[in-house]
Amino acid sequence: ESKERSMAPSRRTTTNSGSSKSAAGRPEGTDGSDYKYRMTVESKYKRAAAARELLQRMLLMQVLAAFVGWLLHVVVLSGGVTSACSVANIVSLLSAIAGFAGRARAGRRGMLRVHAYASLSTAAVGVGLGVLSGWKDGSLVAALPCLMSALANAAAGSTTVVLLSS
Repeated sequence: ESKERSMAPSRRTTTNSGSSKSAAGRPEGTDGSDYKYRMTVESKYKRAAAARELLQRMLLMQVLAAFVGWLLHVVVLSGGVTSACSVANIVSLLSAIAGFAGRARAGRRGMLRVHAYASLSTAAVGVGLGVLSGWKDGSLVAALPCLMSALANAAAGSTTVVLLSS
């Protein structure tokens, strides 16, 4: 009997079901070798996260372009705060705020729709104003603030439309 007590316990023990366990009590197959069968994130959720990240980048670009366009128009070109191009840039900023508000919560798709419509409308108006001011003044520099903001609005608005359709 003393001989049995002095024997060291084996590292593996066999259970009634026939599967073996390690000394720590962990069943075989749970040591990380079952990685092929683990659950993964579905691709649609990965695409949605990537789309939200792209939308955030587009919104930041829209804010930057509208602010720089407004500064160029008001300060450098002395266009005035109430000129059509300045107002278009301010509408672009407000549209971006609606986009940020819609992006923050999944249930605020209406805010994203407002952002899409306002951005695309402001883009069309910005192109028209840019072409008119460039043609009137005979200078591309006069058209630059409106065209720059219009391009950013078109990119952000179309990204929002794609995100809403998916």
